[in-house]
Amino acid sequence: MEIDKKIEELESIRTRLNIPRETIELIVNSVFFDNVKILEIGTFNGYSSLWLSKISNDVLTIEINADSVENAKKNLEGTSVEVVLGDALEVIPALDKKFNVVLIDAAKHEYGAYLEKILGKLEDDFLIFVDNTISHGEKITSLFEVLNKHSELEWKEIGIGKGLIVIKKSL
Repeated sequence: MEIDKKIEELESIRTRLNIPRETIELIVNSVFFDNVKILEIGTFNGYSSLWLSKISNDVLTIEINADSVENAKKNLEGTSVEVVLGDALEVIPALDKKFNVVLIDAAKHEYGAYLEKILGKLEDDFLIFVDNTISHGEKITSLFEVLNKHSELEWKEIGIGKGLIVIKKSL
């Protein structure tokens, strides 16, 4: 499967639920780790998963909607992306691996809860990307509560796309 061709196809039927291209390009170009292990929360149609598969053969994406999972699996055929159907708040604690890159783009009111669950599943060096932080600012207050509670985390909001927060371990 040619990933770039599939990305172009999904962009031609662009939906407002897909992460903006400039945002996912920034994410992909910001990852500098060797042996990249990616967790994505919120799959939708697999658009961002396709992009993430360009930088890693180890991408696990979680989606709660069965129809979206079915659609994403079709769009991700030929990649190594693992698509898991379920509630991320239940799936994450059951995972037996660690990640160094996380993309959160799911139920906005759960962003804080996702972050809490993820913290125990991270390698020492990591980057967490949280999408829609400007467009949905009023819905993600739980994220800021969790960020303020964890002094070991450093974060910055970037005014790209619909807003993106990048989180890393404080030095």
